Amino acid sequence: MKQEIGLVILCLFYSNVVSANGNEEATAEAAVLVKAENVTEAEAAAQFGRIINGFASDIAKYPFAISVRRDGQFYCGGTVISASYALTAATPVYPYRNSVQRITLYGGSTSATSGGVLFKVLIIAVHLLFNPNDRVSDYNIAILTVPANAFGGRRNIAPIPLASAEVAIGTKCTVFGWGRTNANLPGPANALRAADMAISSDAACARAWSPLSVQLTSNMICAKGVRGADLCIGDYGNALVCRGKLNGIAFLASPGCDNTRDSVYVRITEYNIRRFIRSQTGV
Repeated sequence: MKQEIGLVILCLFYSNVVSANGNEEATAEAAVLVKAENVTEAEAAAQFGRIINGFASDIAKYPFAISVRRDGQFYCGGTVISASYALTAATPVYPYRNSVQRITLYGGSTSATSGGVLFKVLIIAVHLLFNPNDRVSDYNIAILTVPANAFGGRRNIAPIPLASAEVAIGTKCTVFGWGRTNANLPGPANALRAADMAISSDAACARAWSPLSVQLTSNMICAKGVRGADLCIGDYGNALVCRGKLNGIAFLASPGCDNTRDSVYVRITEYNIRRFIRSQTGV
């Protein structure tokens, strides 16, 4: 009997169409929070729609975080690496290489929908070895080019340095983004969230994913969420940050966003990944 995989490919199936029942569920939960925690309705709404078991983050402290929009709607995460370039995962943007006008970037705000700046994307460059036909493809990284120096001098928008060395197993890192906090709750993120992650061994990560026939490679780095944290729908392209530097770009998480498996990221320090970034951006 064929096994159902149900992998959380963190962005592709993010839909702008949500069910009425889902909206009612989120509204009901927010109402409970208003009553129990003595917060405003806006504050309660901001508790829903982001990283699983994460915590609120301020864009002023993490100005590299940027959201990717498709047709004007929140789609997934991105990371500013220079005044003219951002990184994301390849899977969500690959289909739009020849219709790049459908993809835009939005940054400078803790919200993914208001208070920030919209940026036109000129070029989507996907790693040449990325295979869109693979269920979990290696080299899952893309570079988004904006007009020259478009990110420069902007409030709450700044690049993050790229890691140049590996971090040890167990190192505490953090992932940032606007993905859902519950796989069953619809709608885009309301505010930036973060979650603590601990770097996993390649062997442990491979064992965790082997029952689902996912093959890990040296281009991937894994991390396990702390206190039940995990990535979810809308978190594709999020930055994994260790000691103030970019170590990974998110592209795979546990089915159900339930922390049962390590989350998987493109490894920024891997030679073929780093060479690709340098060749396209000079960074």
